[in-house]
Amino acid sequence: MDFRVLGPLEVRRDGEVLRLGPPKRRALLLRLLLENGHTVGVERLCDDLWNGCPPPGARSSVHAHISRLRTVLEPGRGRHREPQVLRSTPTGYALSFRSELLDSVRFERSVRQAQVLADAGRVDEALRETERALAMWRGTPLADARDHPFVTGESGRLHDVKLSAEELRTALLLRESRIVEAITSAERLVERDPLREASWTVLMRALYLAGRPAEALRRYEEVRLLLARDLGVEPGPGLRDTQLAVLRHDIGALRPPPPRVAAAVQSGPAQRPAGIRPDLPGRERELGRLSELLRGAAGGRAGWAVVTGEPGVGKSRIVEEVARRACDTGWQVLRTWCAEESHPGARVLDRQLESLASQLRKLAENAHVTGPTLCVVEDVHLASDDVRGLLLTYARTLREAPLAVVCTVADLPGPATERFLAELAGRGADVLSLAPLTEAGVRRVVSAATEGPVPGDVAHRLHGLSGGNPFLLHQVLAQLRHLGPAPHPHGTWSRELRTVPPAVRSVVRARLAELSPAARQVVDRAAVTGDRPDMRLVARLGLMPLDETLSLADQAVAARLLAWSEATSPYDSQGYHFPAGLLRRAVLDELSPAHRRTLHADACRARVMTAVPMLLGGARPSVAQAADGKAVETEREVPAVPVR
Repeated sequence: MDFRVLGPLEVRRDGEVLRLGPPKRRALLLRLLLENGHTVGVERLCDDLWNGCPPPGARSSVHAHISRLRTVLEPGRGRHREPQVLRSTPTGYALSFRSELLDSVRFERSVRQAQVLADAGRVDEALRETERALAMWRGTPLADARDHPFVTGESGRLHDVKLSAEELRTALLLRESRIVEAITSAERLVERDPLREASWTVLMRALYLAGRPAEALRRYEEVRLLLARDLGVEPGPGLRDTQLAVLRHDIGALRPPPPRVAAAVQSGPAQRPAGIRPDLPGRERELGRLSELLRGAAGGRAGWAVVTGEPGVGKSRIVEEVARRACDTGWQVLRTWCAEESHPGARVLDRQLESLASQLRKLAENAHVTGPTLCVVEDVHLASDDVRGLLLTYARTLREAPLAVVCTVADLPGPATERFLAELAGRGADVLSLAPLTEAGVRRVVSAATEGPVPGDVAHRLHGLSGGNPFLLHQVLAQLRHLGPAPHPHGTWSRELRTVPPAVRSVVRARLAELSPAARQVVDRAAVTGDRPDMRLVARLGLMPLDETLSLADQAVAARLLAWSEATSPYDSQGYHFPAGLLRRAVLDELSPAHRRTLHADACRARVMTAVPMLLGGARPSVAQAADGKAVETEREVPAVPVR
């Protein structure tokens, strides 16, 4: 069979395209293909296929899709024969196939061969091989699952390798003196990814060799300002050396060997890239610290790390990247998840934790003969005291062993987990807190997703909507994907951005359900008053004291519907805000139209009551406590002002 993922998913047997079925089944097959033969648990499949919100029948649906896929992939298999392609394991499912049957592997292998030919000076052959590799692309990679966050990393990585291959092709065109074609190709590259310095370097060289040195210098200044504005950095050594070569008219330096392609295609077809994925902007420091942890463990020094952050900030994605790197370099990787006792998959996960504990015991007994091991334990805040105690025991005893342990923990984990984290930190664990993406990071993610430049105002608006939360951002992008690669702040994107994605709506409904009725009313009134609600106004709308309003708002902070930042005083109403514009919109969507209109009208009247006395020279209205405990509006006497 032949699996093709560089575009819409295709599976061919003897040249015939197989009929894979509905979109969910195709997404399931892609999810298994991405694991390169490793097992994926049923719970994780459910979470990934339904974007973190699986319905009650998700497990049954997955089993049914697996059965249909087996029929398509192995039509001649007897009823009593074990499947050889789509296998069952004790913890889930795995897809067995040779790596060369995947077109993305063949693509990277072809690019790698082109690099070898270029290094050997066989420019014409290298150019043909590069063009053959690029011809394998049929559209957006992994397109059948593009609305699912689980493909974002691999899709972005493949785009990155493609950009590297196109840069190699452009440099080879220069070596062949096909200057006009090289300039056209380089212009397309910088337009597609304006923050990619290697593309600007090739463009500057092409412009100089075309007899346009002044324009080459102008383009250097353009990218310098762009990097300073969006990333706060100066151009790297490659760009600076190219500028210096243009100023010196150093022809030799401007005709260097072709650039090295992405690390992903230099390390073999079965390996993953060691570089930063395009969908992990702003995570370079954290990935560097985790890579350092692996290096120490490979040298026999056990190391522990904890990755914390709000839901959707990318904890699982960053540990998945670290696990892939370890696996690609020959490490044994053990990975499991914790769950509450009431969770349907708790028993399966408990068995996985027991298996993990058994592996760690073996490691403790045979540290001198065991190869390096990475142990990933996700959602430790949901673990039992026994599991946390077990982990702490190994943190104390496994000091000199080729072991790295990485745990993920949600923010606001609770007292028991806080004690666990404090003891781990006291024993030298590295605690990494993932912050939301910056506006520059959002722009890079959107640019990679849309394959084109992103206007600054669009990036600013998307950052405000998502609050820099990668999950929320990807939900918005999935909703906008059908609109094409050229966003415009006043065009179709602007209209579509008013709609809350279904997955976000489900998340907000779940969080609202955690609130008491009184706290829910505070959140509703806060949403009506703006992204940074005036809590004094919210108190007046609810006819309640400010202290009580703030106490109820703290419930919403705990449920992650509101956030609070340090303000000038504990009662500064501007300390509370919605962490993402999408969350506020989702709250408003949960109100009936009539109730929303009523709250808007009440808010307008309350603002007028505040503003009019001030305009007339009087004081603000105050909130007094009535005898029955309800807050009532009273006005201080306002001196008369002559009307002119």
